[in-house]
Amino acid sequence: MNLPLKLAEHGQLCPEKEALVYQNRRLSYQELNSMVNKLANGLRQMGILPGDRVMLALENCPEFVMAYYAIIKMGGIVVPVDPQYTMNEMGFIALSAQPTAIITNYKLIPLINKLFSEITIKKVVTGCRDSEEDVEIFDKILELSSDQYIPGKPAGRDDVIEILFTPGATGAFKGAMLTHHNLYSNASTFGQIYKITASDRSLLIAPAYLSAGQTCIMNTTIVAGATLVIHDRWKGPEPLLEAIQNEKITFYFGPPTMYALLVKYSFIDKFDLGSWRLAFTGGAPTPAETFKVFEEKFGFHLIEVYGLSETSPIITTIPLDGMQKLCSIGVPIPSVEVKVVDYEDREVPANQIGEIIVKGPSVMKGYYNHPEETDWVMRNGWFHTGDLAYMDKDGYLFIVDRKKDIIIRGGINIRPREIEEVLYTHPAIFDTAVTGVPDPIMGEEVMAFILLRENNQATPEEIQTFCSDKLARYKIPKHVRFVENLPKTTSGKLLKKELQKMIC
Repeated sequence: MNLPLKLAEHGQLCPEKEALVYQNRRLSYQELNSMVNKLANGLRQMGILPGDRVMLALENCPEFVMAYYAIIKMGGIVVPVDPQYTMNEMGFIALSAQPTAIITNYKLIPLINKLFSEITIKKVVTGCRDSEEDVEIFDKILELSSDQYIPGKPAGRDDVIEILFTPGATGAFKGAMLTHHNLYSNASTFGQIYKITASDRSLLIAPAYLSAGQTCIMNTTIVAGATLVIHDRWKGPEPLLEAIQNEKITFYFGPPTMYALLVKYSFIDKFDLGSWRLAFTGGAPTPAETFKVFEEKFGFHLIEVYGLSETSPIITTIPLDGMQKLCSIGVPIPSVEVKVVDYEDREVPANQIGEIIVKGPSVMKGYYNHPEETDWVMRNGWFHTGDLAYMDKDGYLFIVDRKKDIIIRGGINIRPREIEEVLYTHPAIFDTAVTGVPDPIMGEEVMAFILLRENNQATPEEIQTFCSDKLARYKIPKHVRFVENLPKTTSGKLLKKELQKMIC
């Protein structure tokens, strides 16, 4: 079984069941599967072949779901990217993935035309009625294509169907290659743990281009034959609570930032939230106070899940009927093995800190075009997460720190090196270092320490403006501090711990 086959099964067995809700649009499983078939046929008619990479640059919308499933169904490899990315960021991924096509919205077409000015790429555009010579219109493909899909070569469980680009500590993004079995097994297991059934109704408010939104909500919902309600973005506590009330939402996933704002909202009592039974969070540490206040206000536990793009993503979670341990990321999900090891990969005793390593059906096939990096993180047959934790006597994991140099802002990973490389191109900047600083709402914010060249001047606002067309908005340093020197070793290596001491 795989994701498109499961969708097709629901389309046959429960054709009238509501599959997808977005604003005033409501699609049954039969209608959703029919549209996926039409798009898959249309992509094949455009000349997209099995194994071709197709970039998917869309916000949360029905077209994202249709495109995601259609690309996989016709044997392509979906490459989701943040539609907020600038040409600089999207170009990095495009250079690595070498996509044959891109599915996006009309607002991004000028950027796409610049990005692919020297090569031919097929473009499919949503939300656009004006025909262009080199652009295929999403709705037109659905109108002209057959809804009877004729399969080609049978899909193999180990075939790569998605490349999720994830920021590394240094250097470029790395593309985690995920297979049919990776994604289906993780979504189905997650659904089984939390007893997700066809009667459930989920809310997709976390970005669908990130692994948590895909697995915890979109794919888990469709595997279960439940109903997926889509919000295009987070607009504050009131729209969220209105959606839970009006659509009888039973579960959703959001980063700690959303819950930090939600528990401070003063008018919770005016909403009927009786349908809501599960609330998931992850992607960044959640303060203990948020867990406590959430349970006081809503009457059930906020559940933390832990995972990475490379693991499809769920590794651990709190069991539905198990012990609730504050600030724990829980226990390994069924079929996934987890160890905490020292620097020689020797398992450490309970309550001793080490690195989390993982083995199981959801672990990626490897990094796209990075065999040496793959061999390193997969050494000894285990995926090395880079996260430091300890496991108590009951098998519950507690994250302590991360080995990777990553800023986690609102549940989204940001690579300091990427921002530093942009800052180094500023003519007035001699040296720079970027780090995360604590923030009560976002968890962390981006801070840049900047050493200017002699006789040069700049203001924080000028630096932020300089970054605005090179970095997605959330990566632009919120805090800029000009310094006379940066703490380094004699060999020139930045002393991050000393840098942290400069923050006050």
